[in-house]
Amino acid sequence: MPIVSKTEEVTARAAAIMAIVADFEAYPQWNEEITGLWILARYEDGRPSQLRMDTKIQGMDSSFIQAVYYPAEFQIQTVMQQGDIFSKQEQLFSVVDMGATALLTVDMDVEVSMPGVPSLMVKKIANDALEHLAGNLKKRAEELGA
Repeated sequence: MPIVSKTEEVTARAAAIMAIVADFEAYPQWNEEITGLWILARYEDGRPSQLRMDTKIQGMDSSFIQAVYYPAEFQIQTVMQQGDIFSKQEQLFSVVDMGATALLTVDMDVEVSMPGVPSLMVKKIANDALEHLAGNLKKRAEELGA
């Protein structure tokens, strides 16, 4: 499955956007598909290293355990360790600071665990989810920055 990607220009500083991405427990406040999120483990510096996320998407309830990585200053990556819909789900949030605005890019790579689902359908579903996620994140950053 190829990665789907979405880039948005956001009227907010990169650090403010990354603070929203890193505030995992607040996700249900700005992303209605996330019904619960809990931090299961932390790195020594206090940043989350493992999460449990419960979702309800198009009437389907699911739970995921995700590892969290911080590959660069303005990047956060989540990698699914356990889930009931996907066999693979990885996201990379990257932000480039441009002064008063920033470029937010969200890359997503998913594979479903249900046999017989065409890859084009998976790509469309992933792309729709990505559009929604990036749009919600942009809206949240601009609301908090206003």
